[in-house]
Amino acid sequence: MAWDVFGNGRTAVRGGYGLYFNTNNHQNLIVTVTNPPFTPRPVIANPTFPNPPFDRASAISMRPVQYDLDNPRVHIYNANVQQEVWGRTAVTIGYAGSRGRHLLRSGDVNLAQPTGTTADGRPFIAAGTPRVNTAFSTIELKSSDGDSWYNAFLFEVRRRWSQGLSLQSSYTFSKSEDTTQASTFFSDATNGTTSALPEVIPGYNRGPSDFDIRHNWVLNFTVALPGQGLPGAAGAILGGWNLSGIWTMRSGNPLTVFVTTNRSRSQWNPSRGPGIGQDRPDYAPGYGPDNAVLGQPEQWFDPKAFVLQPAGTFGSTGRGDFSGPNLRTLDTALAKSIPWARVGGRVEVRLEAFNVLNRTNFGVPELRAFSGTEGQPVLATFGRISNTVTSSRQVQLGVRVVF
Repeated sequence: MAWDVFGNGRTAVRGGYGLYFNTNNHQNLIVTVTNPPFTPRPVIANPTFPNPPFDRASAISMRPVQYDLDNPRVHIYNANVQQEVWGRTAVTIGYAGSRGRHLLRSGDVNLAQPTGTTADGRPFIAAGTPRVNTAFSTIELKSSDGDSWYNAFLFEVRRRWSQGLSLQSSYTFSKSEDTTQASTFFSDATNGTTSALPEVIPGYNRGPSDFDIRHNWVLNFTVALPGQGLPGAAGAILGGWNLSGIWTMRSGNPLTVFVTTNRSRSQWNPSRGPGIGQDRPDYAPGYGPDNAVLGQPEQWFDPKAFVLQPAGTFGSTGRGDFSGPNLRTLDTALAKSIPWARVGGRVEVRLEAFNVLNRTNFGVPELRAFSGTEGQPVLATFGRISNTVTSSRQVQLGVRVVF
């Protein structure tokens, strides 16, 4: 929908809605080949004939697929108002949102079930509680029960090419939530997990998407450098050059803190990405999402903010409760197009620089807070950042011939 409000081409109201479907992931077919009776095959060492001791065979894990798998779908909707304010400049204010249903995800469903509750009402799993189906270990179900929610406020200023200048400035304030990352195989995420943790507590997996960015501002511009009016060689050298650039500022992605081992005794153990544990810890008294982050590369989290949850329980820290390092970067390019009459084309010369300010944009810190052993302190590596997400300043010269 688009509406020219006053009929003068200067004010427009636009909106849209779409319902999109996705075909089911072919990865579902690939993982089924690891299911019995085809693979894997348990091995019994030194079996006795004719009655082998089957109790020596370890439990078998498998990856079944939900038998009535739904097609993933997402409702997408938006509305905005655009106003031309002065010479070839337009301002846009808008809203964008989406709602995902039946998204693909993965999780271990063959778990030890709670045997009671603690004094504070948390589900409790007693030591030695077996899995529901003792003939199997992990049953990593591929299901279509994932959900997602996205809401965003948009503000944009755009100037079309006029008098040697064009620019666009876009700011987005948004929130993206889901119940894991809609993956049905294994996670290569380093700041969360695509496999759903046990859902004995309602909403235990709902949290900010691993890719959620609360604040995102991007400015791009192109400027024609003055030179045509300069006399002699100066005009010839400077004329025809364009300076362009992209400035990006965004807040950090969500982070989840983990306990390395299965402290909850749920026996949850599906495929997981690197640097991820089997449980989440508790907040220490007086701490929460707002004061648990120090923000230093050598110690991103405050180690005093976390404690091991009581054995047999699920930790109180949430999925994506914390924010990681932000990102700031400026990329620029200086370009000139020179006509080449002999071939009826042109030569383009470009000098490009990436991360001009040479800012260090840090990566994800170590997320594993505890090994899970009773009485052990916070791991020495917890919260330490050892990588960056952008390179240092890089400059390159390029020549392109168009004919």
